[in-house]
Amino acid sequence: MKIAEHIWLLEASRAAGKTPGFHCYLIEEEDGSVTMVDTSLPGRGEAILSELREMGLEPANLKRILLTHTDMDHIGNAKALQEATGCAVYVSAVEKEYLTGERERLPMKQKMFEGFEAPETEIYPDRLGEYQIVSTPGHTAGHVCILYRACCFAGDCCSTESGEVTPPGEEFTEDMEMAVQSLHKIDRYSFGIWCPAHGLPKRHREP
Repeated sequence: MKIAEHIWLLEASRAAGKTPGFHCYLIEEEDGSVTMVDTSLPGRGEAILSELREMGLEPANLKRILLTHTDMDHIGNAKALQEATGCAVYVSAVEKEYLTGERERLPMKQKMFEGFEAPETEIYPDRLGEYQIVSTPGHTAGHVCILYRACCFAGDCCSTESGEVTPPGEEFTEDMEMAVQSLHKIDRYSFGIWCPAHGLPKRHREP
């Protein structure tokens, strides 16, 4: 699904047979390189690479993956894609603490990571080229939103599954009060389209 010029929601990241899914997004840069935001649930790596080829993009052009956070439905294919393409994978400094074991996840999430092999990761600078990294903790301690041109790649800072922009589900969120504050924070930025992981992109306002 094309979201804006050179920006797509990957069909391979949708839940089978359903519109809502565990979405990841693809950006084709002006130099021909490719950036991905989040990677969906494990087991979709080959489908993601196949979709890139169908779009006329070479998997080798995937240069970096930007993770909004490290829940399984966001980091799930990062290692497989990194091994296939050699791309860099970026996370926030706080979020990396989940990967190193310095910080514990919610118990229901922690169980999902038994035996999971994380990719090699790099820490975000405040800005990565045209990508502005905005700290939006609450759903997880190190969650970020990523602003790029007209789009806000919102991860789990919000959902649009109900048709409206709503905060993340409380049972999956570490600090609900902080999550609501983060959603209000990012809502004050100027951008055109919400691009969440759950639910379809939705108009915000003109940048």
